[in-house]
Amino acid sequence: MKRLWVEALQAHILWAVLFGYCFMIRLTFVAAFISFLATACSSYAQPAETPAAKPEATEAPAPATVPVNQPGTEPTDPDVMYRVFAGEILGGEGDLAGAAGEYLEAAMESDDPAIAMRATRVAFAAQAWLQAAMAADRWAQLAPASVPARESAALAMLATADYVGAEAHLLQLLVLSPDKDAAWTLVSQLLAKSASPEKAEKVLDHLLAEQGEKGSAAAYFAQSQLAVRVGDLARAYQLARKAVELQPGRVDVLSWAGRLALNQGDQKAGIEYMRLAWEAKPEDHDLTLAYADLLARDGQQEAARILLQEMVQTPDVMLTRIIFELGSNQVQAAFDLYSKFQLMSFPDTREKAFFLAQAAESLDRLTDAIEFYQQVDDGEHFPAATARRAELMAMKGDLEGARETLAILRLNPDPVIVEQSWLTEARIFQQAGDNKSALQSLDMALEQSPTSIPVRYAHALLAAELGEVEITEIDLRLILVEQPDNATALNALGYTLADQTDRYTEAEDLIRRAYSLQPGDASITDSMGWVAYRLGRLEEAEKFLTDAWELDKNPEIAAHLGEVLWRLGKKEEARVVWNEGLAVDGSNALLKKTIERLDDQP
Repeated sequence: MKRLWVEALQAHILWAVLFGYCFMIRLTFVAAFISFLATACSSYAQPAETPAAKPEATEAPAPATVPVNQPGTEPTDPDVMYRVFAGEILGGEGDLAGAAGEYLEAAMESDDPAIAMRATRVAFAAQAWLQAAMAADRWAQLAPASVPARESAALAMLATADYVGAEAHLLQLLVLSPDKDAAWTLVSQLLAKSASPEKAEKVLDHLLAEQGEKGSAAAYFAQSQLAVRVGDLARAYQLARKAVELQPGRVDVLSWAGRLALNQGDQKAGIEYMRLAWEAKPEDHDLTLAYADLLARDGQQEAARILLQEMVQTPDVMLTRIIFELGSNQVQAAFDLYSKFQLMSFPDTREKAFFLAQAAESLDRLTDAIEFYQQVDDGEHFPAATARRAELMAMKGDLEGARETLAILRLNPDPVIVEQSWLTEARIFQQAGDNKSALQSLDMALEQSPTSIPVRYAHALLAAELGEVEITEIDLRLILVEQPDNATALNALGYTLADQTDRYTEAEDLIRRAYSLQPGDASITDSMGWVAYRLGRLEEAEKFLTDAWELDKNPEIAAHLGEVLWRLGKKEEARVVWNEGLAVDGSNALLKKTIERLDDQP
């Protein structure tokens, strides 16, 4: 089940490879997740997850941060004021659903766009998507020139499968936006949150035709971005190349094409696209880091080193240089830079401490790293620094201190941060080999956040590892009630039933549903093979498991494929696969047990 446990992390790593830079991937899942939330597609607070997928939290502002009235629009109707105050009280008590209802009533009765905006954000926070759609639509009616209102309305309507309504607001968003390139990017990002890629593609086609953009660079770029977000990376690359041909001097298109080229294994084209982008905008900090990384990976270490040395030496650049030298086996140079980094002065001491802590980690100075993370006592990096400090404390044996540190994060009003603190605590127990305590931590997390999909999913997988199939099934079916097309949950439930029960036919139905949603997923393909094996269809099992092994050299897939080959009498082939799996992870429990059970001499 370990492969299922890390699926969310793998998804974020894929995202980072495509849209971030190698040097920027430095922290654990918690830090990466929090950083991802900070880069929401809008210029104002919006959900970071797909509404159609029922996200567990939003970035909607806390109730007190949004003014209820604006000059000249103060509501005098006592019913409106009553509902506003009732909404504030319910929100303060944590009843976001009740607050959303009261605010929606107030928005419908009032002509104040600030109340409608407030109603929209409260509904987003409550994940009340129908109410959010109604409130945002009202906001757009009262403030028709508001881009945030149009964006919110489109997002909420996509969550409720109202594609006609969403299209109308997206069209107005395009009309209102002075920067058309940025607007098309935003439209593609919003459409990517749809539960139906096919319908989203149709909406995009309609919008492109309406705006006369079909066949333009903007069209190809928007279509490429949408293709990535629905998982069709090959098509995304083809579309990106067409966009470059039509608009070769556009930096964002060039860098996008470069990242996709690298993802598709076209190293030469990837570097060339990034070079052109960097030459067009050498002052771009992140772009320069990305280009330096590519040069280094291409064996051009000295060129990369010079590029990094010539940059403004910010904390993240110093960290990048240290990691670069370690990657080049220049350990002393890395330590020299680390010493220099400590003596440098920066306007933001917390930012320095945050990146210095990561530098200390890269050099295996864990005590230093803990001390530096502790200096990040506020600001945007505080949650990530605190979570990582707890993990390092646990690694050094201070488990109770780690738990006390994580408890600090639970004072944060952001439910995502609270959620991640519990997931981090469970992971700490897992790393210590104490899965029962990990499950107990997630029990407490679910008491506090019973609707959290990530916590519920982690709880399900831990229960499966402990053989608690009934708990696993309850958890995963609860997720599927909310997200019936959640391929990960379908696969996890199907795999668990196939692996730990004799309900093979039911398991196969679940796994096939997952496979139809994500046919190129290695874990799901592995499950297809495993359930075929359990049903006695060995040749079919071999085919699926071979495909899964080609997609991902995962030791658990090696265990499954080797077992099927062994049962087919292909014992030498089985041993080859098992040995390849051991080379990936010689400590994998499933692989070791499989080999011990079937062959004393792997």
